[in-house]
Amino acid sequence: MFLVVPTFRQDENLFEDWMFVLFVLCLIFFAYYSAFYSAKINNVIRGFRSDVLMRQLMREENITPRSHFFLGLLHAVSLSLLVVLTLIHFFAFQASSWNLFFLFGLGILLVYALKWMGLRIAYWLLDGDFTLGEYSYRTFATNRLLGMVLFPLLIGVTLLDKSCLNSALMSIWLIIGMAWFWRVLKGAWVAFQARVPLFFIFFYICTLEILPITVGFKIFFNSIGN
Repeated sequence: MFLVVPTFRQDENLFEDWMFVLFVLCLIFFAYYSAFYSAKINNVIRGFRSDVLMRQLMREENITPRSHFFLGLLHAVSLSLLVVLTLIHFFAFQASSWNLFFLFGLGILLVYALKWMGLRIAYWLLDGDFTLGEYSYRTFATNRLLGMVLFPLLIGVTLLDKSCLNSALMSIWLIIGMAWFWRVLKGAWVAFQARVPLFFIFFYICTLEILPITVGFKIFFNSIGN
């Protein structure tokens, strides 16, 4: 007769109990908005592919649809979860993952709220400049699309074996980097076509794109150091 000795196994993935509640809530809300606001969600994808349609949506959406608030929140949830998973996997971070997720989520929402306020103030100062309005719309439309793309990917990442996480997490960060780079180039090109002075284009990129990224990286690496 063989003697069976029970042993504790190490965690095979990054999934935790609180993530199940998060996933279920987000999926319920997404199913609701897909059922009642399917056209709005489809427009997010269509507007990303067509500048003409995006400008049409800008003119038609005088009041921000409720679906945009949810998709913006989904983007913050996805990005915060990605940061937490990255910290745990690559840096063996020992702090409570739920606390990290909550703090990073609040930080991301605060950054984009400040960015939105800054854009609205600049838009008012420039007397409703359409180029700046298009940049603002494109920025948050890209975030909404990223939220829809990243969330299902992150559900899969939490269930993956840890041996596959390196390539999975790096691929997701690559997707985000490509989306950010495309958004910056597209915004700069639209401004250039509208004959916006190069100084202002450079100023917009530095203050509205590079500065928030720099602050985010500083907070990220400070959290690792502490």
